[in-house]
Amino acid sequence: MKHEKLTPQEQEQLAAAMREQGAQQTSIEFTSVEDMLRHDALHTPVPPAVAARLAQSIGPLPPPARSWWRRLFGRSG
Repeated sequence: MKHEKLTPQEQEQLAAAMREQGAQQTSIEFTSVEDMLRHDALHTPVPPAVAARLAQSIGPLPPPARSWWRRLFGRSG
C-alpha cells in the first residue's frame, strides 16, 4: 500500500476533523453484530475513488445464468 505524506495544512484539517468527530460521538449499544454493521454502513460514506473502482470492476459482468428449473420448463425471466 502506498503511503503519501500529508502537508501541514492537510494534517491540521485531519486533526480538526478527528477532534470534531470525537466531541460529537456518543455511545450506542447494539443488540447484535448485524445491527452494528448496518449502523456503520449507513453512517460511513464510501470514498468516491472506491465507488468508481467498484462500479468499473462490476460493470462488465454478464447477467446471471437462468436457473435450471427455468431452462427446464422454458420460463423466461
